Amino acid sequence: MTADLTVTDTLPTAGERESLLQFLARQRDLVCWKVAGCSDDAAHRTSMPSGLTMVGLVNHLTDVERSWFREVFAGAEDLDYGWSEEDPDAEFRVDPSVSVDELITAYRTETALCDAAIAGRGLDEMAVTRPMSLRWIIQHMIEETARHLGHLDLLRELADGQVGQEPDTR
Repeated sequence: MTADLTVTDTLPTAGERESLLQFLARQRDLVCWKVAGCSDDAAHRTSMPSGLTMVGLVNHLTDVERSWFREVFAGAEDLDYGWSEEDPDAEFRVDPSVSVDELITAYRTETALCDAAIAGRGLDEMAVTRPMSLRWIIQHMIEETARHLGHLDLLRELADGQVGQEPDTR
């Protein structure tokens, strides 16, 4: 299992940029915590009527991080995605041979690349490919990640009964 399951704390005295990045980091950490330790079989098998699975959600979040921060904001080209114009939902279908740990590692690797792409950039700075600020993109990714974390909460409970909002630190 992936070793580091710490969850970022948000500091109530942080400035705007630091606060936004802490909230984003916290949601990312909670995604990893929520799926860590779930059996690969359950993470692939347990789904909603739409076919939504835990592994599909983590794979999707990896793609949207890459899209919004590295492509849209920073202007990176020729990035790989699990989806295509022909199959826009393909990233939600993950090959059964891919483990939860592999997906967590890929997600963490991507979020580190995304953090590097925005390091030192101002919140009012505009994206390279769309007319939106870094502030808007970070807020959108907090919303996107938190929304899917709620889906992961439900799927994990269905998979093996595990519930909770964060690791028990008592």
